[in-house]
Amino acid sequence: MAATARVISVKGTAFGQDMLEVLAERQLEKVSFCELDISKSILTLKDHLVNRLSHDNWRADPGLCQPELRYLYPIYFDSVRVLLAECVAEFFQTGRIYMAVPDPYRMEYAEHEIRVLILRPEEVSSLLRALKKVLDPGHDLIARWRDPSDQERWLEHLQTLQQAISKLQ
Repeated sequence: MAATARVISVKGTAFGQDMLEVLAERQLEKVSFCELDISKSILTLKDHLVNRLSHDNWRADPGLCQPELRYLYPIYFDSVRVLLAECVAEFFQTGRIYMAVPDPYRMEYAEHEIRVLILRPEEVSSLLRALKKVLDPGHDLIARWRDPSDQERWLEHLQTLQQAISKLQ
């Protein structure tokens, strides 16, 4: 019996699912899950991360940057851009973006297919810059994998995304 390799992706992680839920709640429900605007998605998730990491209720000196925001934000934001790159690549490979998000009223996941993607040339460039950045073997998205075979699969995944998105330039 042949063993199948686990797929490594941000979309398949708990963090990726959390970010998709944020997009669903703040952006996609408003357009009935008809379209994904990458520019709005970047801003929505950036705002969410800043609010989540800045702990608005803290009474810190405004001159000091909270450690979570200072150290975790760059890694989380890179993860968000990889997630969006995965969505873009999925759209151009399949013609849709599949998403399952919790429905709080039915207490189960609701499946959605997004069939329209709004992607501007500047977002393509931004996603490619992010992918180039995370392809560095010292980047946390790669270094956190302890098993060298997982690191290699992650690198392959990122390179595949980069190749797919570079065709859009």
